[in-house]
Amino acid sequence: MTKKQKYLNSEAHGYLLESDACAILIKELERVCTKFQRRIDKENAARQADFDAAMEYHSENEIQDAYGWELITEAQYHAYMDLFHRGRQALEEHAPTVSELALSIARRVIYDLESDQREFAFSALTPEQQTAELLRAEKARKEWKEHIARLKEQQGRIVKWEDKDGTSMLTL
Repeated sequence: MTKKQKYLNSEAHGYLLESDACAILIKELERVCTKFQRRIDKENAARQADFDAAMEYHSENEIQDAYGWELITEAQYHAYMDLFHRGRQALEEHAPTVSELALSIARRVIYDLESDQREFAFSALTPEQQTAELLRAEKARKEWKEHIARLKEQQGRIVKWEDKDGTSMLTL
């Protein structure tokens, strides 16, 4: 809801409080997501630096010599050999890191909280307002489907979709 409403109905007021609580949590989780994204960017930069360092070697023998002369550690040796063999694929197709998994989980939680927030805000509406909102949402959904159908039509595709009441439309 965009504007604050004061209700004499304590149940509706409770729904609005829960909606506001969800908004606070969403804001904090978005801040945490930003921190995780920065951490992921740093991890990607470190992987890129390792890749660049490994690509400075022209052969496996050069990497083995660097390890033999203790210019690189054993962990670096194995990482460089892997990067040398797999190339750019090793950089792009890596196992997800803890930060990437944490970001994914936080985004799922945000999605769920946004859904809960909409549900609480909807529950705080009067029955008449709920009916009006449902009609508005249905109209918006139909308009969106029509817009997508027009876009596909412009691309020369054949589009067939069914409306909620079961009527079919075929657009060429």
